[in-house]
Amino acid sequence: GLLKVTDASAATPDEVFEAIAQMTPLQKVTTVQDFADAVVFFASDASRAITGQNLTVDGGLTFN
Repeated sequence: GLLKVTDASAATPDEVFEAIAQMTPLQKVTTVQDFADAVVFFASDASRAITGQNLTVDGGLTFN
């Protein structure tokens, strides 16, 4: 998903991020912490039965 703090997003106006947040079920733009939490989960034993999956971390943006 979209992360606000990447180099590519540095030139994106805040209004664009606000509009994107309004389009997502969670009403927010994905943060680095959101993404890191998913990585930690997949690196942990809690994900031991999960194989070959792609996880979209985008606050539900692609769900809409």
